[in-house]
Parts: sequence; C-alpha cells; structure tokens
Amino acid sequence: MLANAHWQSILESLSNAVLVTDSHLRVVYANTSTQQLLGKSERGLYEHSITDWLGQGLVGDLANTLSTGQGFTRREARLQVDKRELAVDLSASRLSDSLREHLLIELHWVDHLSKLRQETHLLAGEIGSRELARGLAHEIKNPLGGIRGAAQLLSRQLDDPGDQEYLNVIIDEVDRLTRLVDRLKGLQSKSECSEVNVHHLLERTRTLLESEYVDIEVERDYDPSLPAVWGDAEQLMQAILNVAKNAAQALVEHEVAAPRLTFRTRIARQIVLGGVPHRLAIRIGIIDNGPGISDELRDTLFLPMVSGRAQGSGLGLAIAQQVLTRHQGLVEFNSRPGQTCFSLTIPIEPRGNSNP
Repeated sequence: MLANAHWQSILESLSNAVLVTDSHLRVVYANTSTQQLLGKSERGLYEHSITDWLGQGLVGDLANTLSTGQGFTRREARLQVDKRELAVDLSASRLSDSLREHLLIELHWVDHLSKLRQETHLLAGEIGSRELARGLAHEIKNPLGGIRGAAQLLSRQLDDPGDQEYLNVIIDEVDRLTRLVDRLKGLQSKSECSEVNVHHLLERTRTLLESEYVDIEVERDYDPSLPAVWGDAEQLMQAILNVAKNAAQALVEHEVAAPRLTFRTRIARQIVLGGVPHRLAIRIGIIDNGPGISDELRDTLFLPMVSGRAQGSGLGLAIAQQVLTRHQGLVEFNSRPGQTCFSLTIPIEPRGNSNP
C-alpha cells in the first residue's frame, strides 16, 4: 500500500477513480471511488494484476508508459471486470522520484449520465406504482367486502350442502383477492426502526433459500467492515427476500444448469439517490447466472402485476422498490445472458434521519 497518509487522504476525497500499480501492473493503491466503480473491496484489488480487465492494446500502452514516461488517454476504453463490461475514459501516467516504477491510472465512467437517467426512471416508476396500488385498493377492496358479507348472509339461509360449497368458494376467493390487494398496497404499517446489520438479513435469506431451493448454490462475497444502517429490519428483510426469491424462481423455471446465486456487499461513497446526496451507502448485490431479463420487460419490471415468470404475481419487485424508497434507497438491475445483478442501495444515515 502507499505509505504517505497525506496523499492517501487527498486521493480518497476525489470523486474520480484513481489507482496506482507497480511495474507488473499489480494494484498497490485504489481509492474508494475505484472500489465503487469496479465493485471490488480494497482487499479484492490489492496486489491483483489489472491485465485481466484490459485488452492487449491497453496493456501494451501501459508498458510503454512505464518504459518511456509518456502518458496517454483512451476514450471509452472497455474494461471486463468480473464478466461485467465498463466503458471508461482511461488516463495513465508514470509517477516520479521514488515511485517512478509505478503508474497512476484515472478512470472516468462514461455511462454515468445514462445511470442517472435510469435511476430517475426507476424512482418515477415507483411513485406511479404506489399511486396505482392506492387506487386499486380503494376501487377493489370495498366491493370485495360487500361480496363477502352477502355470501356469508346467504350461507346462513341455505341448507343444501352443494350450495354451501359454492358459497365457501366465493368467500375463499374473496379472501384471496383481499390478501392480493393488501400485498399490492405494500407495507403501510408504522415502521419499527433500529440499527440493522444487512449481513444478518442476508444470512437469514440464505438459510430460507437453501431450505426451499436445495439445488441452488448460494455464494457470499461480503465486506465485513460495513456499518449498520438505520431502518426497519423486517421491511428490509422482505425486500431482500423478494429480490432473492425472484432470482431463485427464475433459475428454477428456466432449468439453469448449475444454478448459482451470489450475495455481495460493498460500500458506496458520495452517491445521489432521488436527487439527494448521500456521503455513504451500503450496496447489496444479488447476482444470478440465469438467462437474463428480456428487453420487453426492462422498462416495466418494477411495476405491479408485471412478471417475467409464468407463476409470478408481479408484486415482489414492486414491493422491494417501495421498501427501499421508504429508506431513501433504490433497487436497480443490470442484466445480460448468464448474469443478472439486482443492486439494493441503502444510505447510511445518522440515527433517526431515515423515515421508512
């Protein structure tokens, strides 16, 4: 690691991703913006070679900079990190004096504006989902109550067992629809907030999934240094479970060979969610190796009653998004065949500042 605490403090404060490599292109320093961009912890980057991420052209350019001291910039260079492609503007220069055998590399994520537009779209969709749920609850629940009451009155006046059976079907179906409307409304009860360890929630989710989906391997890639968040543990548990079960069910329905889920946690710094800046946030990644999300579902996936599964109700992701929004966070996804990652970002707020 770089030893100079003063320079490390300056580099850590930058919003740009900055890393330093030795003459073998092994990482000796990566600031937090780099860790966030690449989705890797400091431990996951330190002393690892960056050649696996780069094309041969970039590796040759970096070697030339080491030998000649001539820096360069590449626009929209493509990096492959953990099977994920990133488009970045990359600048490299050789350091001087005692660090002359080291390279300073800056990365600027060129997809950043696209991500901001996607985030705005997701938040607008969540607001629309909430209003739709309220409208449906008002329009559907009152008539259902009337139907159930009428069926109960009729059941008291009819003696024929066959008629009673039909009335019981009506009552049971009305109750089922009422529960569906309640789920569509989401979590309306008063929140019980406390400090929440997201790893405890993920471990509970893992235990539930492994008991129900015995053929799915669940891997863990946690950053153990993450602090607690302030929020409603049961609501957050429900959101995580909804996303994870949705992924598991997709793996089962598509009969994926060697189905696998990965639970990943990382710190995110200096992010903006819903137009509000947050200094720190926790990002939970739930990653599956399924077929990916079809193009026709990408823009509507978080809307109620929209599902890519034959047996899906279309409520799990909508409720998860509502829960995260109540915690000032966001659910988003990145998908391609063979890898889909749902990211749940939860700001780390001072105690009591969150308002689920």
